[in-house]
Amino acid sequence: MSNHKPLVLLVGQSETTDRFSAGLTGHGYEVNVVADAEAALDSLDQQPPAILITEFSLPGMTGCKMARQLRLNRLTRSLPIIMLTDDEPMMCEAFRAGIDVCVSRTVTPAFLALRIETLLRGLKITAQAMMQERFRRPTVAIATVGDGRLRHWPASSGSVDTTPPVVDLLRGEGVDTILLDPSTLAGAPDFWLPAVDCVVVDLTSRAFDGLAFCRMLDWQRYTSFATTITPPRLLGFGGDEEPDVLAAYDAGVDDCVGSSVTPEILLLHVRSLLYRKAILDESLRSEAERAARDAAMEGARAKTVLADALEQANDELGAANRKLIEAQTRLVQSAKMASLGELVAGIAHEFNNPLAFVIAHETTVSRTLEGALSALDKGDVETVRALLEKGQDRLGATSIGLGRMRDLVSSLRRFSRLDQGAFKDVDLPDAINTVLALLSPKLSENIKVDLAFDAPPVLRCQVALVHQVVMNIISNAADALLSLPESDQRIPLINISTALCDAEDGTAVHYVISICDNGPGISPFMRERVFEPFFTTKPVGEGTGLGLATAYGIVQAHGGTIEVSKSSMGGACFTVAIPYLPPETAEGTAFLVGELP
Repeated sequence: MSNHKPLVLLVGQSETTDRFSAGLTGHGYEVNVVADAEAALDSLDQQPPAILITEFSLPGMTGCKMARQLRLNRLTRSLPIIMLTDDEPMMCEAFRAGIDVCVSRTVTPAFLALRIETLLRGLKITAQAMMQERFRRPTVAIATVGDGRLRHWPASSGSVDTTPPVVDLLRGEGVDTILLDPSTLAGAPDFWLPAVDCVVVDLTSRAFDGLAFCRMLDWQRYTSFATTITPPRLLGFGGDEEPDVLAAYDAGVDDCVGSSVTPEILLLHVRSLLYRKAILDESLRSEAERAARDAAMEGARAKTVLADALEQANDELGAANRKLIEAQTRLVQSAKMASLGELVAGIAHEFNNPLAFVIAHETTVSRTLEGALSALDKGDVETVRALLEKGQDRLGATSIGLGRMRDLVSSLRRFSRLDQGAFKDVDLPDAINTVLALLSPKLSENIKVDLAFDAPPVLRCQVALVHQVVMNIISNAADALLSLPESDQRIPLINISTALCDAEDGTAVHYVISICDNGPGISPFMRERVFEPFFTTKPVGEGTGLGLATAYGIVQAHGGTIEVSKSSMGGACFTVAIPYLPPETAEGTAFLVGELP
């Protein structure tokens, strides 16, 4: 048995309840004791029991009448009930009322505890459901006026001002009753009809048209009620002759009794109508629950289909993503090759100068060595020394030229690598200096470059951020400065700086790279189009129009922005801002460009 103690509702006289209450408590049950059926029905709303034990004879309503009311309610229909009685006729009536077990009043508490255990064995107690929905007694409305027979039935005489005996009769059965006053009978039933389970209509009054009232209720209950609950039942009172009964059924009643009916028969008719309504309510609820389950199953099937479709869409999206990454890599590589094509003349010049220098010095060093050998044969030590020193100087100059060529080749190799799309730790100052080395033929000695690296040197990013974005911007700035007329007296200047800045919304820190020049600048109209694919301001054959468009896509892959504005020096100023990813916290090794230009 679990730690939770089952609650036993014990209804009966004190001498009986006192004996069983202590014994059941000793056997691990929690016991709630009440003296009559009314108190038992009231307690169901407060603390639903696991089982009910009652005596047959109780003050007011008997134990069998209480059991009948419990069996009419779907929340207490499966509640186990034990009747304490030794009388055989009482046992027969108890079983007809829906009692589960009859036990002698003289049994020991241990035996009663064993019977409780057998009744609860394997039973799913509905206490939790009873806590979620309130237990409600059946409600019967009485429609009668002063001159109607139902007003005084079943008493032979009575006053109009007193409560009709039928009200007390129904309340004795555990049924809540509503006596409809004349003003209620004359008005619309909207406010009271949904709250009742049965309406007993007096058809014997001359001051009140019972048949018209039945027709109005019949129309109202089938037009205004929800589909999840059945409308109340109608019982006509006073159909003593067959024509009267036919007229009552034609008016919409569900059952009809004569005015000479006995109280027991009337109660049986009311009980039958209430039972019928409870069954119909349960059927509607079961149908609604079945429809809800079917809808849930359809929803589950639809979710399964959607999940399969989503998985397929994800696979297709993953394939498209991989193709997009490959296309981005090829586009970056193509843009790099285009940039190298523009720089090839300058790079060739950079190779030719030290190469010619090395070749020329090779001849000089060769002659110097021959002269030193001749002087050595003649014993002229001074001449040998002078010639060797001259050769040493020429070899030193040759080493400088070869080192310049080696550095240029190293820069080209780094620039031409195909892993530009991978995120890695990049030394920004070193990478920018590599770009400047490649652009040195274009920059020449006339263009001054100022560097101000205020941000941390290492950034987690794509190498293409520098090799493509920064290089394209610097190359374009150099072209703009070289296009200035000779009469212009300004000193060409490019300013490259890095800094850490807070985002406008204050949610992140951005790594900002600014490249500004004092050239002719870019007009406001052109600023809106410089990032469009194939848009260029250069003469035909001197630009592809892909440099800044590719740069825009690379910056977008970093989740950043690239903007162009007028610099403080009068030229153009490009500002690249990307979320700062420190090396020790950055994650990911690939990128996806949200929208390639």
